[in-house]
Amino acid sequence: MNSSPSLVLCSTARLARSLRNLHARKLAASQQQWQPLPAFTPNVWLEEWIEQALLCGDIAPDDMPRGMLSSAQERLLWEQAIESTLKDLDSEPLFDKAGLAAAAQEANRLLIEWNLSLDTDDLAEETRQFLLWRQRFQSLCKQGGWLEPVRYFSWQLQSLESGTGSVPPTISLAGFDRLSPLQQRLIDALRARGGKVSTHTLGFAQPQAVSRVELNDQDAECRAAIEWAKRLLERNPAARLAIVVPELSSLRDTLASMLDEAFHPDCVTPMLAQASRRYDFSLGVPLSSQPIIAAGLNLLRFGLQRQAIPQAEISELLLNPYWSAAFSEADARAQLDASMREWLPLTLTPQRFQHFVQKSLNGERPLLLAALSQDLQALLRLGQSQAARKLPSAWATIFRDMLHETHWPGERSLSSHEYQALQSFEKSLKSLADLDQLSGSINASEAVKRLAQLCKEQIFQPEAADMPQLQVLGMLEAAAEPLDAMWVMGMNDHVWPPAPNPNPLLPAQLQRAVGTPNADSRVQMEFAEAIQRRLLCSAGKVVFSSAQKDGERMLRTSPLLHDVALEDEGFPLFATLAETLAVDAPKHLHFLDDARAPEIQE
Repeated sequence: MNSSPSLVLCSTARLARSLRNLHARKLAASQQQWQPLPAFTPNVWLEEWIEQALLCGDIAPDDMPRGMLSSAQERLLWEQAIESTLKDLDSEPLFDKAGLAAAAQEANRLLIEWNLSLDTDDLAEETRQFLLWRQRFQSLCKQGGWLEPVRYFSWQLQSLESGTGSVPPTISLAGFDRLSPLQQRLIDALRARGGKVSTHTLGFAQPQAVSRVELNDQDAECRAAIEWAKRLLERNPAARLAIVVPELSSLRDTLASMLDEAFHPDCVTPMLAQASRRYDFSLGVPLSSQPIIAAGLNLLRFGLQRQAIPQAEISELLLNPYWSAAFSEADARAQLDASMREWLPLTLTPQRFQHFVQKSLNGERPLLLAALSQDLQALLRLGQSQAARKLPSAWATIFRDMLHETHWPGERSLSSHEYQALQSFEKSLKSLADLDQLSGSINASEAVKRLAQLCKEQIFQPEAADMPQLQVLGMLEAAAEPLDAMWVMGMNDHVWPPAPNPNPLLPAQLQRAVGTPNADSRVQMEFAEAIQRRLLCSAGKVVFSSAQKDGERMLRTSPLLHDVALEDEGFPLFATLAETLAVDAPKHLHFLDDARAPEIQE
C-alpha cells in the first residue's frame, strides 16, 4: 500500500469505497495519519478533473456546457419528445411512455458510445420512430443548452485529449470485466499524455481451489450457501467470505431473511431491525421502499388527496410510527383505528377522517390525540390549498413544509440507516427542484408522482462502519481484497451466461456486428467467461452451485462449469429455528382434525 498509484479507476462506486476503506484500515495499524487512496469511478474522477481544471484556469467558464442532464432529467426529456410525436395518434394512451423513454435513452447511449451509424434506407418501423424521437430530443437539448450524460462524458474526454490540465502519473484499473468504447478512449487518452496504466490486482494471481455442487432446487442452494458460510465463520470468526448471486434482485429478500435467522435471530424485534449485521448486500434497494420514506410519501399523497380513499390506507397511515406523536399517542391511535373500522365506511375522504378525529377528542370517552389532530389539520390545511400549477422547485418547498407540519419523521431518535435515508430523500427533493426548466409548471398529483418516481429510481445502500465478514454480491461486483472462500450460486444454463437482450429500437444485426452489450449469445458468453475468470481468482476456495430442477422442470448446469470437478461430499442445508423445532413436534404434539366449523346459531 505504500506504493499506491496516483489514481485507481474502479468499475463501481461500491468497489471504490471498499478500496478506500481497506487502504485506511491497513495504514491505521502502523500510522497515525495518511493520505486517502484516490479511488473513484471514471465519471466521478472526470468530474473532479474538470473542476480542478476550472479552478486552475485551464478551462474557461465560457467553454463549459450550459448544463448536464441527470439520468432522471434525460428520461423526462425523452418522455416529452415521445409524447410530442405520439400526441396525434388515437392509440397514444396505449403506449408505455416511461418504458419507451428508457429504451430510447439506452439506444441513444449505444449510438454515441459505440459510434454507430444507421442506414436510413432499410430500417424497421421501431427504429424509424426512435430516430424521430431522437431528433425531437436533440432539438430540446439544443434549446436548453443541455448535454445528456453520455455526450457530456464525451465532451470531458475531448478536453482531456486536447492537453488541458494535468493527469496522474500512474493509473490503476480495478474491477473492469470489459471496457466500453468511451472507457477505452479514456485509458488511451491517459496513456497518450504520459500516464502509466496498469491493472489493480484484487484477488490471487492464479485460480485457487475450485469445485461445484448440484443441489435439488434454488431454495436448497440458498440454504446450503448460508449453512456453508455459518460453519466457516464458526470455525474462523475472522474469515472473509462472499456469496455471489446472478439473480440477486429477485433473491435478496429470501437471502436476507435466512441470513438474519442464521446470524442475527435476535434482530426479529423492531428495536434491532436495523442493527449492524455480519453480512452486507452489494445491491441496494429503492429509496421509496424504506419505511421512513414510504411514510413521508404517503403523508404527501394523503394531504393532497381530495377524493375518497380506502379505509385500509388511512389505517396504515394512522398506525405509522414516523409522524406526529406516534409513540406518545400509540394507544389512543389504536383505539381510533378500531373505532374507525366500526363506524366509518370502507372509503372516505381525508376531510371526513379529520372530522372523525376531532369528534373523538370531544366524545363521551375522549381520546388523547391532541398532537395527531393538530398535525392532521395543519397537513390538510396546507395540502388542500394547493390548487394551482407550480414549478417543481415550488412543489419541493411545499412538500418540505407539509412534512414539517406533521413532525415527520416522528418523535423518536433515528437510526443510522434512517438518517441516511433522510439524506437521500433530500437529494430526491433537490432532483425534483432541478426539473423546472424541463417540465415547466405541473399540478400537485404530477409533482408527487415525479417525487415518488425519483425515490424509486434512487438506489439506497446504507454505508456500514466496517467491512462485513460476509458479502452478498451480484456477478458484476468485485471484492476489494482476496477472500478466504466464495460460494457462487445459480450456475444453470438459462442463467449463466445471461440470455441476449439487444435494444429493441436499434437493428439487432448492427448490435451484433459491433458487439454491444447483450447483443447476442457470443457477446454474452465472452462476458461471462471474463467474469468467471475473475471469480476463480477472487478467493482461496470457490464453490459453484447449480439447481437440478425448478418445480417440475429439470435444469442443466451452465456449460462454463463442465470442466469443474463435481464434489461428492454433500452440503448440509440451513434450517430455521422454527423448522428445527418442527422436526421434534410429532413427538410432543397431538394433531386434531378440526376442519368443520361450529354450527351457526339462528
